[in-house]
Amino acid sequence: MAVLSRPLPLEIWMKIVELHKSDKHTLRALSRCCRSLAPLCQRILFNDLRIPRLYPSWPSDRAYALARLEDAFTQSPHLAAFVRSVFYVIEDEDGENTSVHWILGQLKHLTDAEVHYVPKELNTRLDWGALDMRLCSSIMHVIQSPNLRCLTLTRIKNMPSSLFRILASSLAILTLDDVEVEEESSSSCLPDSEVASGPVQSRIPQIKHLYFYDRDTAERGSRGVLCSRPFIFDFKELGFLHISWGNERESALAKELMKTASKLKGASFQVDSPLKTTAGVAQAILDYCLDDLTVLTFGLSHRMPTSQRPVDNDPFLGLAEEFQLLSGRNKVKFLSIHFHIPSGHLNGLTFCLSRLDDAIADAFPHLEHFDLQIWVYFLRMRGRKLAFDLEALADEWTDRNRLQFQKSCRIPGLRFDCRVHILDA
Repeated sequence: MAVLSRPLPLEIWMKIVELHKSDKHTLRALSRCCRSLAPLCQRILFNDLRIPRLYPSWPSDRAYALARLEDAFTQSPHLAAFVRSVFYVIEDEDGENTSVHWILGQLKHLTDAEVHYVPKELNTRLDWGALDMRLCSSIMHVIQSPNLRCLTLTRIKNMPSSLFRILASSLAILTLDDVEVEEESSSSCLPDSEVASGPVQSRIPQIKHLYFYDRDTAERGSRGVLCSRPFIFDFKELGFLHISWGNERESALAKELMKTASKLKGASFQVDSPLKTTAGVAQAILDYCLDDLTVLTFGLSHRMPTSQRPVDNDPFLGLAEEFQLLSGRNKVKFLSIHFHIPSGHLNGLTFCLSRLDDAIADAFPHLEHFDLQIWVYFLRMRGRKLAFDLEALADEWTDRNRLQFQKSCRIPGLRFDCRVHILDA
């Protein structure tokens, strides 16, 4: 084995570290064997922090991970300063988990925060007002980080509206998935001292990317974060909008945001039920003169949220007709359509795709990239083995659906991606 006559310069070692960013085992080894490289390795290793959900099959995994983090931050407090991104899934037991409270409290230099709640029952959200005060304070400490650029919140109700009025002015990317607020006067989890101690907002955050999904729930009091007027965020610089569409409330909010955003370059509309339609999308694009819109995405779900059946059987939920309204009056270069359907509906969808092909070919003369993804939910009996290969079946279905787009594939220079994914329902 060759031996170096002289040690490598530190700059070369630093480049080696950069090349191994994704190799956690190598970085840990380097940080232990080379004191000079330890800070750089640790900065990469602790840049992203995950506090995952509790899995009943492996309950000790989360507790072990939390214990290791608490020990690391206690032994070497500087490690917490390296954390820039946190991903945290709230568990019902976290109100009494002082390790979670303490770890979140050490994170003072965050630029990216994700706080999720994964419900154990369908269509339920976490009640912020019922949370332990210590856990509320820890989460607020994360959300109100002074240098935060990206914030994601999912499935939380009764959050204090004042919390969103004191977010960092640097916030640019915001994801709100089924998040509901209440006024401070009725909030049981936000004392006046917490409001007063929050950061002073130098300016309203200018949101450049907004992901806003509103799920239909029976208990909804219709008090979303974006219900206040004027908006508590500045959307004039909004470049990408990802939003629910289909019922009157969803469509009205989407139109208002489209009207406010004068620099919109991309829009994604999610229709989460076959009881809804895409009707009105094209007219909104035309009404608000979105001439710079070059990216257009649609998510169409045929998974039934209730026992009701849709009135008609249009697999495109009105999308082909919307494309006809846009015909030749747009500059869209990237088009993406995602279908979510039960396996029994796939043949019907495939049979109709040629109609969608005609609409796309006529509507988008500037199209450069068309992406079609079909997510098929395959229901099988628990414990029963399938008599066929799901991967091979997905390949076969992909080829069959790809062949339906003969006309749009003749658009000069078009890149067409098509894929069928099969998932267990």
